Amino acid sequence: MAVTLFEAIWAQVRHNLTLTDVAFAMLLLFFTRVAIQRLTTKGPMLWPILGIIPTFFVHRDNAYDWVADSTARCGGTFPYRGMWLGRSNGIVTADPAIVEHILKTRFANFPKGRYYQERFADFLGEGIFNADGRLWREQRRAATAEMHSARFTAYSAGTVTDLLRRKLLPLLDELSAAAATADLQNILLRFTFDNICTAAFGVDPGCLGTRELPDVPFARAFEEATELSLFRFIVPPFIWKPMRLLNVGTERRLKTAIQTVHAFAEKTVSDRRTELQKLGSLDERSDLLSRLMNADSTSVSFSDKLLKDFCISLILAGRDTSSVALVWFFWLLHRHPHVETRIVDEITRIVKKRCCCDSDDIVFTVDEVKKMEYLHAALSESLRLYPSVPIDFKEAAEDDVLPGGLRCGRGGE
Repeated sequence: MAVTLFEAIWAQVRHNLTLTDVAFAMLLLFFTRVAIQRLTTKGPMLWPILGIIPTFFVHRDNAYDWVADSTARCGGTFPYRGMWLGRSNGIVTADPAIVEHILKTRFANFPKGRYYQERFADFLGEGIFNADGRLWREQRRAATAEMHSARFTAYSAGTVTDLLRRKLLPLLDELSAAAATADLQNILLRFTFDNICTAAFGVDPGCLGTRELPDVPFARAFEEATELSLFRFIVPPFIWKPMRLLNVGTERRLKTAIQTVHAFAEKTVSDRRTELQKLGSLDERSDLLSRLMNADSTSVSFSDKLLKDFCISLILAGRDTSSVALVWFFWLLHRHPHVETRIVDEITRIVKKRCCCDSDDIVFTVDEVKKMEYLHAALSESLRLYPSVPIDFKEAAEDDVLPGGLRCGRGGE
């Protein structure tokens, strides 16, 4: 009897229910969930299926300001969720106590994590910018020892001075004489790229010409590989992974760009290895690649692949950060000329303490730079207002409780 009654009811439903009714019911369910989520959850809208992605795209042109405003409205922290099946969910925070907990107090429990590493693996491999655990510690220990040595400090200072004299200043003088409009960010990006490549590889890629801005395939490929790797953070894995497998769309462009970058890096490492085998030592070189390749210069044994990955990570870390910091700094000086005046006065006082100097060619020593306290304060304030790396990704290795009582489950970001 029950079966017969059920069949009768189901027959009536099938007879009277239309696709329009189903669509209306689904829309009603959708907007009900949206309303409930909006009323019960702080922070940006988390849409069904799409998560935070639609809201992010609306604010993509001012993403950092939007994140800052959102955290301010939510007391410093808000939850987020990526697209369905994208395995991306967690919190966004600007709370100093939580940031200290993640980056200092419980640092070991918050590595970069699989979500981050998976997206950069093709480009960065096992380099320090994409490594965790023992591999990260070993690279950091070796790099810190070399980069803080007096030899590398002097080499870096000499590299910057040489690039300034040969390339940047002549180019800026020519632009000034012609009263031409120039993209300072592009110029400084090229300058820092040449500088970091010289420091890391001992090779100048030539992005900044003495009178021009040449097209450099390696630099262009590096830029594209960075942007397309970051694009994977927006697109869910069930989209970009098949694209990578089929070698289509953005993944095809990414593969081509990575091949160009890796070919340059592999050739540089191979040539340096050949030089080491031929000469028996690289003591005459002071770039980071040569120092790490020297067997006696570090306790860590670097394979050629790890050297390649490490140097690519170093270029990524030093390229955009320095140029972005300089661009914001000069923009702020333009907005606040009284700060520029005080910086010039401080530099002038230091120069006057010298016995003699050529006013047209002044190179400051490391000790003199350390005495430029107001300049250091101005740079620090510029970085506080406009940080070069405003967002960092971390993933909880184990369940944790953040300051304020907020629970963070394993795998949360």
